[in-house]
Amino acid sequence: MSGLPVLLSHLFIVLILSLVVFLVIYTRKKEKERTRQLQLAAAHLGLNFMPDAALDMIPGLDRFTLFKEGHSKRIRNMMYGEAGGIKAAVFDYIYVTGYGKHSQTHYQSVVYLESANLAVPYFALRPEHFMHKIFSAFGYQDIDFGQRPEFSRQYILRGQDEPAIRQTFNDRLLGFYESYPGTCTDGGGNQLFIYRGGYRLQPQEIEGYVGLGLNVLNLLPRY
Repeated sequence: MSGLPVLLSHLFIVLILSLVVFLVIYTRKKEKERTRQLQLAAAHLGLNFMPDAALDMIPGLDRFTLFKEGHSKRIRNMMYGEAGGIKAAVFDYIYVTGYGKHSQTHYQSVVYLESANLAVPYFALRPEHFMHKIFSAFGYQDIDFGQRPEFSRQYILRGQDEPAIRQTFNDRLLGFYESYPGTCTDGGGNQLFIYRGGYRLQPQEIEGYVGLGLNVLNLLPRY
């Protein structure tokens, strides 16, 4: 009988290891299928495709809030070209927060737009959560608009040049974001990044989400 607990312990370890191996194989297979589907979507949209891309494919990423978080940053499944005459890209952005057993990997689809006649101040727009309201009470910046209480309720807007940001976020743009709750945006200069926090687009969603980004771009002041 004394050997039974040892045997059960070994069987439990084998079971756990087998489960880990299965999950690794399943995840890799799923990711390969996602890459294949996105490559087909890129071809359908007339865009170029790269399974893996260097971070410097898009200039100045470190100036934007999303890309300042975490470490071990990667861009995968990048499709790029033009949409509506605007330089565009859609990609999976992967990064890690924490280290060791406390680490967490984050997956995020991002729509990138670059327009030669766009010049906006650097800003970060995120859905507002309960903790943001608490932080705001202690001086955490949140640019609100009295004429648009619903926008101010839904979103937290931050950036160094507050007067310029207020001028950029005209009434039509504020109304647009009210109609699309949960939309995150990082912008600055002639660059714009649009995404939903922690969400990866399905291939059939990409064209519509690029269209949403172009709508945002068209509502921003141009020169």
